[in-house]
This record gives sequence, structure tokens and C-alpha cells, in this order.
Amino acid sequence: MVSENEDFSGALPSAKEPSYADLVDEILTVDASPPTERAAQPPARKKKFKPKGLFLGSRRDTGEPIDIKSMVLARHAAMLGSTGSGKTVMAKALIEEAALAKIPSLIIDPQGDLARLALGIEPEELEKEGGDVTRAKKLMEMCEVRIWTPLRSKGLPLCIDPFRAPPSDLDAEEAITAWDMVAAGFTSLAGYDVEKAQGKVVKPFLYEILVEGTKHGLNVGDFQALARVVREPYQEFTRHLYPECFFEVEEGEEKPDVPTWDEVMIEHRLTDFEERLPKTTRNDLARRLSAYSSGVNQLLFSNGVPIDIDSFVEPAVPGKIPLNIVYLNTIQDEAQKQYFVQELSRELYDWMLTQQPADGELKLLFFMDEVAPYLPPHPRNPPAKDLIKLIFKQARKYGVACVLATQNVSDVDYKILAQANTTFIGRFTQPQDVEKVRHLLKESGGDQDLVAQLPTLGPGQFQMVAPDVDPAPVPIQCRWLYTDHGAPLNEDQVEGIISDEIRAWAKTRSSGNTKNRGAGAAHAASRGSAWNRGGLDDEWAAGEAESIIDKARIKAVGGMTAAAHGIVDDSAFETRLMGGFAVLKDGRDPLYTMQATANVASVLALAWTMVALMFAWRDGDLDWWWLFVSVGLSATTCLVIALEMLLSHDAELLHRITRFARTFQLVLVSWLWG
Repeated sequence: MVSENEDFSGALPSAKEPSYADLVDEILTVDASPPTERAAQPPARKKKFKPKGLFLGSRRDTGEPIDIKSMVLARHAAMLGSTGSGKTVMAKALIEEAALAKIPSLIIDPQGDLARLALGIEPEELEKEGGDVTRAKKLMEMCEVRIWTPLRSKGLPLCIDPFRAPPSDLDAEEAITAWDMVAAGFTSLAGYDVEKAQGKVVKPFLYEILVEGTKHGLNVGDFQALARVVREPYQEFTRHLYPECFFEVEEGEEKPDVPTWDEVMIEHRLTDFEERLPKTTRNDLARRLSAYSSGVNQLLFSNGVPIDIDSFVEPAVPGKIPLNIVYLNTIQDEAQKQYFVQELSRELYDWMLTQQPADGELKLLFFMDEVAPYLPPHPRNPPAKDLIKLIFKQARKYGVACVLATQNVSDVDYKILAQANTTFIGRFTQPQDVEKVRHLLKESGGDQDLVAQLPTLGPGQFQMVAPDVDPAPVPIQCRWLYTDHGAPLNEDQVEGIISDEIRAWAKTRSSGNTKNRGAGAAHAASRGSAWNRGGLDDEWAAGEAESIIDKARIKAVGGMTAAAHGIVDDSAFETRLMGGFAVLKDGRDPLYTMQATANVASVLALAWTMVALMFAWRDGDLDWWWLFVSVGLSATTCLVIALEMLLSHDAELLHRITRFARTFQLVLVSWLWG
């Protein structure tokens, strides 16, 4: 297979091929002027095309130029094509046109292909290929290209501020959704899968710690502080809310009594944190979080400028159009890459909520190249997927155009691709990819007949399916690029591109300028939260708050619920039987592994005991009631296991069952040893 760089450099045919009728007319046409005059006549000057919108190329059938209104992108776009199809060139042309239309861009670049947008092209080469030198010069004068490099300082160093709270002026639903995203980020960062049973308990626990801590002014703004509160929530909240009870007093002075946790909960409407998560799990969670405050782990959170969308859309030099390229090649760990994209998406979503609804204008172009790792088909659900889906759903209202690109259409959730109202479809030769495109067109109501042409398309040739432009698919040949196109840039090449002026500007974007304490969002989320036991005045209010959470929180389907819907994967059978059988599969928490092993041994011992009692009763060596007690304990054990299996998707009910299981385990151990 030929690479994109070898196959296609962004060429646009200078003219359409002549038809048979044109050749006949040319032969039959007689020029009456003398030969010398004909030779002296200058060639007819081709009229220069002046685009009114985004100039993308020309029609392959008529040669007519194609330009579309920028607002067509408000309903999102997708670029599909195998390696060598010219998909990256088409994407660059779209980004160049957005910049010429004064639309800032935020680009996720996994490999470094799009970083070459910072490099200009020689005017002679562009003119030779029929490109518009004037527009290319204008683009380079207008653009302010910034290449952001997480973990590294080769470009502009970019880091995550996971403790940045949501905006303070959100309503209850928006605040709950935003805080849920924050909690989901920390849950994933700590190594828990929010789709599995343990992650479903850890996430709401962190949600409550973050919301209530922020609301009451408790420090949860760094990893060490958060780890302390996670480990001992009663102690940390009590010390913060009643500091006078912990001050040293002079001899003879009376020191106030430290209130009980029940008193603290009632007065401040707090949840029973320690009942929501066992101490062993809290300790393990605290260890995992505190590990990010030292060593190489902290680079992701401290090296560079914290992600800030306002900084992305505001030019360093007045009048310039920012073009932000997030160069992900500097992150080698796939889990860290997923988390980084998740946090970048969260920042974008929070920023959108602060914007006024767009009135016929685009405020930002959000482009993601090679989205397959972040938007895989169901049932896979990596950390960033729910957020990107949410952005796709709401971005249009806030003037954010989303464009996704992939060469592996079979590896992307077609439901997300189907939301793109404009689709550029390039060459596909694999039958499974062609069939996937057919299914995608069927879902979106497009013309399925065009799939027959896909294997025959050449480099830079696409079928543009855009109902807002033309009801029929538009055969398009991509125009020549105004920027350089070649091999992906490496880190050293990126370092040589960034100007001293842009580096100096980036250093002014400190975390202190962008930190948001988020008390307003915490109060809004707390007002809508039904976790507060007894915190709501009546049953109607409790039901209303529950409905807010049901509507706002991004829900995950896993466990036995997933199995019931025919979704069979590892998570469908990973449930916390009797406090942790399933975590034998996990192995990240040795304490839970020990607990699970003990539970397995207890069940086996119970079965052996019941069999021994049955034989003793049969032989007349034992009264009947001993056997009755044994059967009752065995039946209760089976009931607990069955309930935990069936209700593994419901964190609240699972928590109640686990509390009962702890007490029952003590009775069971006493019976076995007795």
C-alpha cells in the first residue's frame, strides 16, 4: 500500500478533460485571421476564482470550483478514507479555509501530520500546481500556529489541571454533569474502570468528596490533599468545619467537645462517606492518587500551561487567528493519552457552557485526527468517549464545529459518525470498510449507491455527502494546499518551529491565572444531588433531585445489565460477590484479593460443613435443628450472592447489600468455627 505522502501532495487538476463534442467543435472551427496574427495573439487569460466561503477544491465531473458556507460545519463533519486516500490533505484544506474565515482551531494531532500546518509552501511550487499564491500568503500572515507538546518542552508545554472546578454559573443539571466528569476523570486516573462494579462505587464517592469539599472550602485542590480526605473523610471534614475543637488551649480554658459524625452530617447536610466506601478501598484509592504528586507522574499535571480554551481562542498577537495543534506523540503511555484527551474534552465542554448561544457564527473548529482509539464501537467505552459524544451533541448550539477523521471506519462507533451532517468519503478497498460506509449512509439517509465507486477513487478524490450543500453526493477533487505537506514532524523539528514570541506568551499563561475554585458549581450540584441523606425536605423534592441526576449523569451500562442486553464482555461478569470474588481478576488491590480468597474458602467450608451435618443427621448423631440452621445459612449466602450479581449495576443497592454481607460474614465465620 502506498503512503499518503507518496501518493498525494494536494494536487488539483488545472482543467477538466475535453469531451468528444469539444474536440469535434475545435476541429471544425475555422479561424479566418492570418497565421502570423494568430501566433501573435496572447493566450486567453483564465478568470481568477474568488471564493465566497470555504474553498475546498473542484468538481471532478464539471471542473467547477467548490466552496461551502462555514456554517455548514456547525452540524459537524467526518472525513473517512484509507491510507493513501488524501484524507489528511482534505483535513488540512478544511482547517486552512477555517483560518481564512477567521475561525480559531483546536486540533488533536496523534502523529504529527497536522503539525506541518505551521510550515509555508514555496510560491513557485504553489503557482506551478495552479494554487492561489495570494490566498496562501494571506493565510500565513493571518495564522498564529501553536504546537502544544504534553510532557515535553520541545513545543509549547501543555499540562492538565484535573482540579479545575466547573464554571460557577451553571444550573443544577449542568453542574451535576460537569462534576460527574471531574469524578470520572479521577476514577480513571486511579486505575478504576467506571464501567465495572468497583469503579461504579468509587466514582460517586469521589463525586461527593469533591463537591462537598469544594462547597465547604475544604482543600481538595491537589493530589496529597485529596488523598488525605479520601483516606479519613470524617476526620478531615470535622477538623475543617470545627477548627476550635482542635486548637491548643491555655490551662484552665475549656476546650469544646469534638462533635460526633452524626452531628456533623446533620448540621452540614453531608453524606456518610465512610459507609459508601470500605476503609481498605479508601486507603488503596488514596495511595493511587498520592502517587501522582511525585516523580515522572507529576509532569502531566505540572509541566507547562494548563489546558485553557480561552487561551486557545485568544491570539497572542492582536488580529491573528489561533491555530492550536495538540501534538500527542510526546505521550507514550496509552492510558495517559486517553486521560489527556478526556481532560481536554472536559475543558472544552465546560468552556462551551460558559458561551452564549451562537447566532450564525462559528467560534471554534474542533478537529480530531484518527479518532478510533477514543471512539471505538459499542461495548468498548474508553474514558473520553462519553465526553466527545456529549460535545458532538451540544456543540452546535455554542458555535463549535466538530470534525472527526479516521482511516479505520470499522473501528469507530458508527452512531457518532452518523451525527456528522457532512461526510467526505475517500478511497476504501477492504470489503468490511466499504460495507461499514454503506451502513453509515443508510443510518444517515445518504445515497448508498456511491459505495460502488469507493475502490476506484484516486488520491485526493472524495465523495462529499452534504445535504446542506447538495442533495446528491458531490464528486470533489481536493485543492492544492497552502501549507507544506510531507512526513510527520518529530519533536526536534517541532522545537525549531516555535518562535520566541509565542514561547514568551505561553509562559504568561500560568495556572494561577486560570484556576477556578468552583464553589458556585459545587453549591448548584449539591442542591440537585439526592445523595444527601435526609438533606431534602420532602419526598417530592427527593424524587425531583433524583430525576435531575438520572437525566444529567452520563450513565454506563455494564455488569449483569449489559449481559441482559446481549453485551457480553469482561465487565458483564465482573461483580463483587460476597465482597469481592471478581476482584481476583483485577489484582490491583491486594487487600481485596485477600478478601476474595477468604470468601471463596468460606463458601467451600460452608458447603463441606452442610454435607457433614447431613451425614451426621442421617446416622442419628445430630438433632434436626443443626441441619436446619446450616441450610438457612447456606440459603442466605446464595441469596446475597444472587442479589449482588443481579444488582451489580446499582451502586446504592450494592452498597447496602455489602453492608449486610459484612455482618453476615461474621455470623458465618462464628458458625464455621463453632
